[in-house]
Amino acid sequence: MLNIVGFGCGSYENMTIEAVRTIEKSELVVGFKTYIDLMREYFPDKEYYENGMMQERQRCEYALNEAMTKEVSLVCSGDSGVYGMASLMYDLLPEYPDCELEIIPGITAAVSGAAVLGAPIGHDFCVISLSDRLTPWEVIEKRLSAAADGDFCIAIYNPSSKGRPDYLKRACEICFARLSKIVCVAMYEILEER
Repeated sequence: MLNIVGFGCGSYENMTIEAVRTIEKSELVVGFKTYIDLMREYFPDKEYYENGMMQERQRCEYALNEAMTKEVSLVCSGDSGVYGMASLMYDLLPEYPDCELEIIPGITAAVSGAAVLGAPIGHDFCVISLSDRLTPWEVIEKRLSAAADGDFCIAIYNPSSKGRPDYLKRACEICFARLSKIVCVAMYEILEER
């Protein structure tokens, strides 16, 4: 059995009961190194497999292979279906027809960050990632413009990195140029400050 577990924003208190119980019953926990470091603190008796950035496919394949003989949890921050590993896992699943997959939802950064701010997503809102690893920047710009035209509150994921340090600034310029009262929030940065 392979569980894809969204563990929320990193604190044990913000993990769902289902996520905790799923990890507790797992024999092996697989994930990105930073996430495994968090899990070790809360679940010290587990067997772990970790790897780094840009090794998502290898991580998923390892979890799928191990799930043939043991209970495995592949952990993701936030919710595994929101910029997480669930989509990639479903892409790979046909190669592993005997593997049973279960998705365990988690609290995504848009919700966690909104709670810090009050209630900015109490009405229609959208979530846009500024990562251009899988989506060209031109498409991201188009989405930002459309969301601003639609008067949406926008939760921005992956606001910057070493390779794209100015993307958040560019995103805000696009939004502010289209609608002066747009709320533009970099959720991950807010959560990291807490």
